[in-house]
Amino acid sequence: MKVLHIIPSFAPGWRYGGPIVAGLGMTKALVRLGHEVTVFTTNIDGPGVLDVPTGEAVDLDGVKVWYFPVQRPRWYCYSSGLARALKERVQEFDVVHIHSVFLWPTTVAAAWCRRYEVPYILRPAGMLSPAMLSKAYAGSKASMLSKVRKNIYLKSFGRSDINRASAIHFTSQAEKDATDRMRLKPPRRVLPLGVELPGESVTTPVAGLRSRYPELADKKIVLHLSRLDPVKGMDILVPALAELAKTKEFAFVIAGIGDKPYEDQVRAMVDSSGLTSQTVFTGLVDAEQKWSYFADADVFVLPSYHENFGVAVVEAMASGLPVVISDRVNIWHEVKDAGAGVVTGMSPIEVAEALALLLDNAELRQRMGANGRQLVAEKFTWDIAAKRIAGLYEQVAPRRAPTVT
Repeated sequence: MKVLHIIPSFAPGWRYGGPIVAGLGMTKALVRLGHEVTVFTTNIDGPGVLDVPTGEAVDLDGVKVWYFPVQRPRWYCYSSGLARALKERVQEFDVVHIHSVFLWPTTVAAAWCRRYEVPYILRPAGMLSPAMLSKAYAGSKASMLSKVRKNIYLKSFGRSDINRASAIHFTSQAEKDATDRMRLKPPRRVLPLGVELPGESVTTPVAGLRSRYPELADKKIVLHLSRLDPVKGMDILVPALAELAKTKEFAFVIAGIGDKPYEDQVRAMVDSSGLTSQTVFTGLVDAEQKWSYFADADVFVLPSYHENFGVAVVEAMASGLPVVISDRVNIWHEVKDAGAGVVTGMSPIEVAEALALLLDNAELRQRMGANGRQLVAEKFTWDIAAKRIAGLYEQVAPRRAPTVT
């Protein structure tokens, strides 16, 4: 089956982020099932992508990736080259899988799919949830502008993009339930994502946290590995750790990058909370480094305001780490039922108590870590996820789809 994926950003070799990691993992797993997979994306991620020769595809483990230049407005991922390629080539494919809403690639891809009657599946990646539509956790001018743009989109052509899809792909039941009031017309399917397991994506040994940062050698490590963004709940986590530091010895590792103004804001939060001496900012984390970081940590923490799935949470569990997550991470039910971590509300005190419980009990950390590995092996590997996704392709494009074994 010939499958086209439309992803506004696809630079796994240059920066870490859940949507990018998920896109690469999904497409590679579909190739392993025997499908012919192409990705149309943009060069919005910068210099690393700009080195790709014009008019040539990059081969990433059998996935053919085409990068198209963006023009203004860049925030919209507008690309005339992407539009031309869709017009010329979309008829070649049996099904199109679109991984975003609110951006130009979604609108132009949906339009050409409708024009040539190519079925398309829309994965909103959590962006249709009330939390992301309102961005109530942020409150800045930028978030207010984003809210206005989203409302305009949904009240105009965006509603057509969504409602004329062959199916909508949600990655958790909670993500699907959050759209009940929208009365969306297409079939809504819950198909969880997967992760690459430790060892599958690492070709050479990589130095871990304790060898990179000697000051961590004898300390228990609380790891926050994620894109730095207000939605990740750092305003909850930093006060929680400040409270925890009154009674416990630990090191706090912040692994990942974000927009420079917000990175500066996080550093200021850490400084004002008296955590500077026990905090390490690692900066950019690549695909190989992250597994070594998980291996060295004692607890993974993510008190996010919203996660439609939580790729980093699943990766942490795959590494055998117990997790502390908020009940806004949409796989929290699975984590709690499996005994793979501690689920909290959006309270610094609750987060501090959960971390203290795990830091004080090595046997509990080991047991929850083992439960997490088992949960991932049973529900969240890419081999499992890709077969479910391929089954959806068969449903929306039955005449051309092979039987997946």
